[in-house]
Amino acid sequence: PRLPASVPFRIIVQIYRMIMAGTIIDEGASVSILSSIAWKALGSPSLLPEMRNLTGFDKGTSRPLGILPSLPITLRRKTVHINVMVVQGPLDYNLLLGRDYIYCMGAIVSSLFRVMCFPHEGRVVKLVDQLSFPGSRIANSQIPTLNGLFTQEMSPPPVLLPDECE
Repeated sequence: PRLPASVPFRIIVQIYRMIMAGTIIDEGASVSILSSIAWKALGSPSLLPEMRNLTGFDKGTSRPLGILPSLPITLRRKTVHINVMVVQGPLDYNLLLGRDYIYCMGAIVSSLFRVMCFPHEGRVVKLVDQLSFPGSRIANSQIPTLNGLFTQEMSPPPVLLPDECE
């Protein structure tokens, strides 16, 4: 069974000690984007000024609120640090992870097969998207959410710092 191409590739990551649902992998995005709602839920960490406008696929532009530097994003116990643009406005996601994140993770992503593979601790980790996502333990749990952002704090994960990407 295959999901339609219009259904985004969704994953769940950890940022700081928060579980972030509503995260999308987008191989076509040149930058990673965090919604202002999710940024506020993370405690509104300091932003660096950003002078560039974002240009969407439809040629529409928007001004980001700023850059959240060296944001630690953990997926399956692998943590990488990337700069993320924070944008205002109604979004269909909390976090959009673009090519900068995919490159930093050393990941291979297949939108067709809804699979993401990346190296970690001498092994290749395989993450399968929504073919198992709707029935997953986390998706069906009763964790309180804020716009899809899980507010449950988690224990700190191991951090991999040797190849920080910025």
